[in-house]
Amino acid sequence: VEMLKQFQADQVKLKLARALNTVVFIQDGKKRHGLKFPKQLKNNVLVVMEIGDGYIKEHNDKCEDESQKIRVYDRIVSVNGQVGMAATLKSRLERATGEFQLGIQRPCLEGASS
Repeated sequence: VEMLKQFQADQVKLKLARALNTVVFIQDGKKRHGLKFPKQLKNNVLVVMEIGDGYIKEHNDKCEDESQKIRVYDRIVSVNGQVGMAATLKSRLERATGEFQLGIQRPCLEGASS
């Protein structure tokens, strides 16, 4: 109700917070990645919904730099520099082995928009 009143006013204040784009380097993709994605894949990103057992969790456990960890709600936008539709990215991720990179788009950090 309060939000509706705001939009009926002559002026509306809007805060825009851009996502952070980064690249994460994965060192050992020999096992399963352990990531879970939405059942219905859309657009050209893979949204990480859960991180289970697999090489991504192992990567996160070893990672000292917080910005290099894969997080829930991160969006995978490329695998080894290649972009594509979500189903294509998922397929590339499942076939990736050895050392490879993931392009990540991360929702804005809490408090960054204040």
